Amino acid sequence: MTKFLNRFIWFSIVSVFAASVLPNLFISYWFIDLFAHFKVQYIVVSTILVAFVFLFLKEKRIALFLLVVSILWNCYFVLPYYFSLPEQPRLNKETLKVSSINLLSSNSKPEEVKTYIKKEDADIIVLMEVTPQWEQELSRLKNQYSFHEFVTRTDNFGIALLSKQEMAVSIKYFGDSQMPSIVGGLKIGAENLSLVATHPVPPMGQTAFRKRNSQLKNIIENRNIFHENLVIIGDFNMSSFTNHFVQLTKKDLRDSRKGFGLLPTWPTNIWPMQTTLDHCLVSSKIIVQDRSVGNDLGSDHLPINIVIGLN
Repeated sequence: MTKFLNRFIWFSIVSVFAASVLPNLFISYWFIDLFAHFKVQYIVVSTILVAFVFLFLKEKRIALFLLVVSILWNCYFVLPYYFSLPEQPRLNKETLKVSSINLLSSNSKPEEVKTYIKKEDADIIVLMEVTPQWEQELSRLKNQYSFHEFVTRTDNFGIALLSKQEMAVSIKYFGDSQMPSIVGGLKIGAENLSLVATHPVPPMGQTAFRKRNSQLKNIIENRNIFHENLVIIGDFNMSSFTNHFVQLTKKDLRDSRKGFGLLPTWPTNIWPMQTTLDHCLVSSKIIVQDRSVGNDLGSDHLPINIVIGLN
């Protein structure tokens, strides 16, 4: 029994070390990239394994070294979301509240979605997985949100953008993806704002992995076609911890959840495995006044809410 336990502990140590480090070193392979999403879980498992090492292993040095590296490596990605509070310049009076909801095409709880939308009363709503049935269910929103664009599909990649205030909209296809995004042009105070609502495919397979990365990267590469004030929001089907996500924030964009915590959104029904798939990137002049996650609406994603303004 002791021999089996020792082998199990060593297997667990090597596994959590590899799952922690390899996705950020070998970034071109879809299957390895999947392991990047669970860094909080790796911190918890590594900490538990430290106790097992002290209790059961005679040779502790290498085991502890691997676990300490795993914990520090994962903390490097996680802790800035809790302790890196951006400086908050004086906020202008004008603010916008944006809600982003992955509806789930097969969701059987439309009334909960309607109640939530009414309660949050956002200025702008982004909806994903919008089917013809969902557009019919939410048709009354068009009266409240006079400026809207629905791109319905029978798969999981329909998308909609709704605004209470005047907004020019266009449907775009970024990179080599055939999944629609919606670009909205509107005002925040006296300044122009571009908002990109997007939902790339999940990276299940090398082709889908490449298309997901291409779609998001192409939005950044076309930064010059948008206003100086830019919001990119939606279900990115990648966590904050992948190198591909980090690349999106290399220029003037930042993750809006910085300083508010990780705020994981997926999967709703397995909370110990939750990670950050739903994102909102904002450009440098935009101030994030509030960032939160909503309640379970019958989807596999939790909705996100963000209140923004300008300095």
